[in-house]
Amino acid sequence: MAEYAFPAQLLEELHAHWRPPHSSTSSALPDDLTLLRILETCYHASLRTAELRATRCVLAYVSTDSLSNRSLMRFEHPAILTASELVRLAPVTELHRTLIGCHHFGGMLKIWGLFEHGQAWQTVDSISGTTTREEDLPDDCLTITIEGPGALSVARGEKEVVRLRDGKIIAPHKHPLRQMDKPLGTFFETLVKGLKEPETGDAIISSFKVEREQLLDIYMMAIARILERIRSERHGGSVVISASPLSRRVAYRTYTVIGHAALADDILNHCRALRGLQAAPIDPSSEAERFRAEAAVRQSSQSLIRGVNRVSLLAAIDGAVLLDGKLRIEGFGVRFPVLLPPDTTILDALTGIEYPCDEWGLRHQSVFSVCQKCDEAVGFVISQDGSVKAVKSVQGRLHFWDGILD
Repeated sequence: MAEYAFPAQLLEELHAHWRPPHSSTSSALPDDLTLLRILETCYHASLRTAELRATRCVLAYVSTDSLSNRSLMRFEHPAILTASELVRLAPVTELHRTLIGCHHFGGMLKIWGLFEHGQAWQTVDSISGTTTREEDLPDDCLTITIEGPGALSVARGEKEVVRLRDGKIIAPHKHPLRQMDKPLGTFFETLVKGLKEPETGDAIISSFKVEREQLLDIYMMAIARILERIRSERHGGSVVISASPLSRRVAYRTYTVIGHAALADDILNHCRALRGLQAAPIDPSSEAERFRAEAAVRQSSQSLIRGVNRVSLLAAIDGAVLLDGKLRIEGFGVRFPVLLPPDTTILDALTGIEYPCDEWGLRHQSVFSVCQKCDEAVGFVISQDGSVKAVKSVQGRLHFWDGILD
């Protein structure tokens, strides 16, 4: 008989992995009764919908004294923490950017309001691990992310401690897109290493002194921003990134794009601007120089965001958006023939559970099909309910990574 884990089973894991660091603004792990109440409330909220929308939000157990006043939206009358309140407030929050704050008031757990954290381009996603400045969120603040029905992620600040998914407790892990020794991380690291200077054709990392980690961070953040933007539109979609050209037999392009500027060029320009700002002196006599460096960062950031938005808007057309390794648009409204052999299965890389491919709809199966045919492609499927999967063939076997933005 299968055994399923519930919020109560998370307590032991939390105590084992919490280990709060020394911090001037302490938000220690609450007592077990309070902790269980928070986890169970979030769990039950995850199973509910509002106007057919899945509940997705982040709850933080933190007092207002630990946060900057400029980021707070405090309620005059704090609301009692219930699943219904979380379902009601979830649509007005932006996942990982706007958090719901709760704490004890008069011996009761209540929601005191909302608060934002992070800034500008660096807050796009959690992949790079640099989404939040320390002053925005206490390092030892308890946060619970409702990722989907029955799916919770518990974190200390921005660091994941434990996750509950498909009735299983999953130990903390590095994001699959940033695990350089794993299939997805290796794929994107190879693409970044292969980027060339537009003028000379030289490798960017060797010809221009760009920190590899910084370039990879911004490249991955651009992909995450594309997926997040598609998800926010709630119409679903799919994006396929292929390191090698796909023939028309494999990918029929309703609209073929030629001569489009690569998003990788915007990424490189943003890296240059950031390095220029880091190198700019901070003394009063160099104020003009630093102002120009800050303006360059704003301009490159805006250009990058425009490029990201341009790509994400194309997902509104039926079919996939097809990008090359430089994130150049090759086509949209792309259709991949579903030619999966009977009884083809796909492995959940996180849980190790194997599923028949025909359990999913046509959008998923078409991405499964192209990834099976092309080892040098990664597909992303964004469902209307907000879930995002990455798909790749690994040694001839299909794998998927669920909750890629969570």
